Amino acid sequence: MRINEIRLNNFRNYTTLKMRFEKRINVLVGDNAQGKTNLLEAISFLSTVRSFRIKDETDLIKKDSEVARIEGLIASPIGEKRLTVMISQTGKSLLIHKNPVKRTSEFIGQCNAVLFTPADMDFFEAPPKVRRRMMDVELSKLSPVYMENLNQYAKILKERNTYLKQELPDIEYLEVLSDQLVALQIPIIESRREFLNFVTKRISALFCEFMEMDFKIDIQYESEIDDTEDISRKLSHKIAASLKRDMAFKMTHVGIHRDDAKFTINDFDVSSFASQGQKRMLILALKMAILEFIVSKIDTYPILLLDDVFSELDSKKKEKFAQLLPKGVQIMITTTEINEIKGWPANETDVFLVKNGIITPYKEDYR
Repeated sequence: MRINEIRLNNFRNYTTLKMRFEKRINVLVGDNAQGKTNLLEAISFLSTVRSFRIKDETDLIKKDSEVARIEGLIASPIGEKRLTVMISQTGKSLLIHKNPVKRTSEFIGQCNAVLFTPADMDFFEAPPKVRRRMMDVELSKLSPVYMENLNQYAKILKERNTYLKQELPDIEYLEVLSDQLVALQIPIIESRREFLNFVTKRISALFCEFMEMDFKIDIQYESEIDDTEDISRKLSHKIAASLKRDMAFKMTHVGIHRDDAKFTINDFDVSSFASQGQKRMLILALKMAILEFIVSKIDTYPILLLDDVFSELDSKKKEKFAQLLPKGVQIMITTTEINEIKGWPANETDVFLVKNGIITPYKEDYR
């Protein structure tokens, strides 16, 4: 999968932008606060239909403008698709080939991008919802059914929690809602486990190549249900056993909304025992393992977005990272230092200067 062209109108600090990507590796160089990350954010928005930086999407609209527009020409093995997102004060509209899309699940994944940002360095210490979101984002891009199940689960969970707040909730109705939650959770749990099992097999090898030392990396899916046998019956039993507690605290305590993915290095918790350098390399190994998982499902690489990825990497790690990047993946990289890409294949690399929301070819010799 590749993005061949992007057009922006009144998005962040871009008034108008039309940009073609002719080569596999595209480097955006410039000072801070010039618009490098904004461009990656626009591509990521085409993939997930949300910003990775802010919650209020109206902040994406350029000051004194009414509507922001992102348009991308996406190439995949089945052909090209023109995707468009329009963001206004009243919401957003999604279009494929200029035809409106009714369901977000029909749009997400049409452009599949995997993102690294400096904020990922908090991934291991962050609350469980951050790691759940990582799994859900990647799986939703691959399966509209997964996303629909997730959305339906969230809707029924909200309804159950609201009902628990009543003075005397009807037990039979709570049981009906519980049964619906159980049915929706089973395929979600199975997909999450499949995802983590695949990633676990690859992340150890990738991390060891980065570090040039042997390490054991493991990822455990932490859930109320530890095994894969008879999930429905066991979940039903757990929810029933938690009913008195749920009624006392007026919230649902059992379910996928409380699950987690625990990362360990040599059997120790990564968040407590890994160094900052190890965490950075482990995050990069995770992103590359995710690339491989996506290829296994759709037979094409997603787009790889790397925001300030070189920060705090020594020259040896930078070189090793460049060597391990898959040859078939399209890459977008931001950096403030052009020297960071010395040694990258010139015939596959285009470099652009980003300054005040204007992007031009980088003309200085950096080799």
